[in-house]
Amino acid sequence: MILTQCPSCRTLFQIDSDALEACGGAVRCGQCAAVFQADVYRLEGDDAQEPDRPPARTWPWALAALLLGVALGAQGLYALRAPLARLAPARPLIHGLCRAVACGLPHPAALDRFRLLTLHVARQDNDGLLRIRARLKNTAAFPQSLPSLGVTLLSVRGRVIARARFPASAFLRHPRTVLGPGASARVRLALRAPPEAAGWRLALLTAAKR
Repeated sequence: MILTQCPSCRTLFQIDSDALEACGGAVRCGQCAAVFQADVYRLEGDDAQEPDRPPARTWPWALAALLLGVALGAQGLYALRAPLARLAPARPLIHGLCRAVACGLPHPAALDRFRLLTLHVARQDNDGLLRIRARLKNTAAFPQSLPSLGVTLLSVRGRVIARARFPASAFLRHPRTVLGPGASARVRLALRAPPEAAGWRLALLTAAKR
């Protein structure tokens, strides 16, 4: 077996010596169809090494992989922006990024960090209205979306007579959507209660998604 190289396309071939002798040394390149004398372009020793090839252009793939990684990272950061904003070390970064790209950072609602203070509930017999007065305070160290207020009316025996859910816009004296850390807002709500209502129960609920 001898090793020869096509002078036209530089393709390497191994050719049986007997077959080469039978065809008078002339061969046709299977790659580019050029005809050449195999013995003239025979390679031996160091010349038999694979010819130098231009380096593969890997940078476009590396750049595409980098851009894909950045895009996936940005997507993950966007999806987790609300819980990350609750962490003190990450809060300034998340708020700064959302201000820069207008990503609409939703404020989390940790219901256990809300408090109803100075709560007063009274029923007025003259108009049949149940009036609720309180101060809603956000004790968290981060701003929160305001919760809804759930009101349950009970009979003398504790049977549920009616249930209602009120958004913040219905019970806040000065409507807003977010309550800052340590801030409070005045709660004012009046609702008509049936005559058989003898008790009540209040609950703070996660605001309904629009």
